[in-house]
Amino acid sequence: MTDHEAVTRRHRRAAERDAAHAAERRHVQIAGRARSSRNAKLRKLAFGGIVVAVLAVGSALAFGDFFNRPTAGATAGVIDVQSSMAGFTPGEIKVKAGETVTLNWWTKDAAVHLTGGVHTMISPDLGLSESLPAESTKLVTWTVPDKPGTYDVWCDSCCGGKDAPQMHGKIVVEPASAADVAGPALG
Repeated sequence: MTDHEAVTRRHRRAAERDAAHAAERRHVQIAGRARSSRNAKLRKLAFGGIVVAVLAVGSALAFGDFFNRPTAGATAGVIDVQSSMAGFTPGEIKVKAGETVTLNWWTKDAAVHLTGGVHTMISPDLGLSESLPAESTKLVTWTVPDKPGTYDVWCDSCCGGKDAPQMHGKIVVEPASAADVAGPALG
């Protein structure tokens, strides 16, 4: 073998090694780009999952009272009333003068948020003075006064008392109908 053939053979082997190393570097670069792309997709997916979870928890907290209402209010003749730190829901109730009314009164508020651990429903003009322990339900039955009008109801135990505007409700006493007053027709 001549010196020229030996040099050529060395150059060829070196060129083959360089080509093999270049191919290996390209393979490593391609694998690195694929891994980087996959990691970016996973980060986006994880961020999307976190956003969905935060929105779900926020919705549950914001609308939880609407989904977990007690079912006793569905009974005919029973008026469903919720007390919360935001006030009474509904804010206005209409009743007939002289009738007996049952309120399904409930709260999901925790005791730590309530003075003395209770909400109250106060209206001296209606003869209402009731208290409701935290996270509970209570049926309140009372006879509506015969005097039509709009009466204020408030929580006096927490929420700022009578002077706090957010913890007020209205009970509208409508006159009894003429048929109710006259009684059945004689015949």
